[in-house]
Amino acid sequence: MTKLGILTKLTNIQLAFVIIVPIVLVLFLGICIYFPVSRFYHKKNFQIHYYKRIYRVALDNDYYLINQFVFKIDSAKVASVDHILFGNKYIYVLSSKYYQGDLVGKYQDKSLIFISHRGKKCYTDNPYNQVKFLASKLSSSTGIDASLMIGIVLVNDDCKVAVQSDSKQFYIIQRKRFAALIKAIESRPVEEINQNQLAKAVQSIAKQNKRKK
Repeated sequence: MTKLGILTKLTNIQLAFVIIVPIVLVLFLGICIYFPVSRFYHKKNFQIHYYKRIYRVALDNDYYLINQFVFKIDSAKVASVDHILFGNKYIYVLSSKYYQGDLVGKYQDKSLIFISHRGKKCYTDNPYNQVKFLASKLSSSTGIDASLMIGIVLVNDDCKVAVQSDSKQFYIIQRKRFAALIKAIESRPVEEINQNQLAKAVQSIAKQNKRKK
């Protein structure tokens, strides 16, 4: 190979290097920026993402849905439920949570172990207790049979839930698994709620909504 051919070959290699390296660096930086920004966005707007999934389930199955329900639990206190979904067989009391880590523990525990993405451990309130409290108070306030209430805590998809539970009434579930859970519960061999009774229950709950307009 002539000196000119060698020089041309090196020049082509250098040219390719000059073109490819900046592209690789831009892609690398883009990836490095995307995940933190995406996580921050989802943390700030997690309720919107949860609502979209819940609304889709309601729309696909022709279920009633009430959002941001606020009701009195006594003369001085009110409680807030993120969403109430009225299925054919059950009424779902839904609470939304976002965790930057994982949950470990037992259903009956007062607190769960929270493990951050960096491996740091600490105790956090057991969200089972909150949704059980809301379902119980909602049942008492409306007169709807507590056995018809299913409490579900929705968490972000990257939160791993390792909470031991044999409850068939209260759940902690990732957002992506919500539709499948509702489908499984609604397929239980129990009678559907009478449609007239269901409509009255929806009206009764909606009338008690103390949320500011």
